Amino acid sequence: MNNLKVELKEKIEYAIENKIGKVLMFIKDEHNILAVKEYLNEKGGGIELIGVTFPANEKMYEYNKEDDKVVPFVPDASNGDKVRDLLEKKNVKLISGTMPFEGIVIPGENYNPYKIVEQTLSLVHPALPNLVQTVLTATDFGVVLPKERVLVINAVLGIETIGTNSRLLFHPEEGLEIHNILT
Repeated sequence: MNNLKVELKEKIEYAIENKIGKVLMFIKDEHNILAVKEYLNEKGGGIELIGVTFPANEKMYEYNKEDDKVVPFVPDASNGDKVRDLLEKKNVKLISGTMPFEGIVIPGENYNPYKIVEQTLSLVHPALPNLVQTVLTATDFGVVLPKERVLVINAVLGIETIGTNSRLLFHPEEGLEIHNILT
């Protein structure tokens, strides 16, 4: 029995019904993507599932309430090969890459020209910047072709879109097109 969240099931059903052949999912660990893969296997349909995650071994920071400190960690999906190997055995690709809206860390500086893009997308939905960056990363990596129709999902949102490279995000003919937003 699959323990996939209802919201993710609805997004996978959308991909099946609309004959979308590739689903991208941004992940921090393997749990949700393995549940999605199991559900896809139950449904058949031949949809390719690809996980996208942070750059390999990149430190993130989170607030620890108990110690009242910010502590570094590396998300499981980008920490070595454990998750990559696990997904590979289930026929799920995992790619790691820099999220296109993230700036270079320069101590004492907070300048990032892409921040305005991220903030604008957040006005539509807080999870939208993550999904847009996921398709850009996958296209830049080469697992999605420019103009290829894909469904991009995370735990709270999905977008039907076409692949485009980060550099061409706003190009009038080659740029990003979001065809549908699934909540």
